[in-house]
Amino acid sequence: MSTNPKEKVKITVDGKEVLADKGENLLKVLLENKAAVPHYCYHPGLSIAGACRMCFVEVEGQPRPLISCNATVAEGMRVKTTTEKVKEIQKWNLAFHLINHPLDCPICDQAGECGLQNYYMKYGKYNSDMQENKVLKRKVISIGAHVMLDTERCILCSRCVRFFDEVSKTGEMAIFNRGDRSEIGTYQDKALNNNYTLNSVDICPVGALTSKDFRFKKRVWFLKDADSICPGCSTGCNVTVSFDPIEKRTYRMRPRLNEDVNGYWMCDYGRMRYKQTQPENF
Repeated sequence: MSTNPKEKVKITVDGKEVLADKGENLLKVLLENKAAVPHYCYHPGLSIAGACRMCFVEVEGQPRPLISCNATVAEGMRVKTTTEKVKEIQKWNLAFHLINHPLDCPICDQAGECGLQNYYMKYGKYNSDMQENKVLKRKVISIGAHVMLDTERCILCSRCVRFFDEVSKTGEMAIFNRGDRSEIGTYQDKALNNNYTLNSVDICPVGALTSKDFRFKKRVWFLKDADSICPGCSTGCNVTVSFDPIEKRTYRMRPRLNEDVNGYWMCDYGRMRYKQTQPENF
């Protein structure tokens, strides 16, 4: 059965003409066209939250900069992502994200894959103007068979909350309290009880949610990635296998996007099948 193709519109991104679907999410279009727009809360497989306020851009004709994740593409739109005003907004927003963030990068398991680290080096305001003491929050909390929570590192992007609401539909995580006392978690630290919990680790942009299985086993810069297929069942989820080429050992298996098979996700059972590939099992 044929479907009507989406209407295409022309927009300009930093002086370059781009063809996009009318009404498509602006940030999605910018990222697909290699525009370096920082973001934390946006994920293409989840609803829009507009929580992190990092993806600001300037659009000609608009009275002020706007967050691109909450804007849609229209004919003739002229977008600027690298103006001085945009850079200043990104710098200060990142400073606010870091007000209460612990400076524990050397011992954080997310080091090497952390959005805060990467964006700080590119957009950071190196001399902090904050003199108040950091708000301390709970650390090293077990919230299930596979997931460890560190609430101090969380930047409240709400990706995990939306995942459990919209994808697994178990609604197990939420943001509790208000203001700078806000923190993610489960009610009374109740254990996550579904077969998709490790997807929350994948989508966490910082080190707030980490995998118990992978935690502290290997720094990611020692690993190489290869595309593969999960052997756990007949679904055939597309995966990325991370391995140490010197040790010849596999350390983790994560979902690889395939809209027709597994989308952005995979089950916890399938992830653990990587252990069957270890040398001692042959």
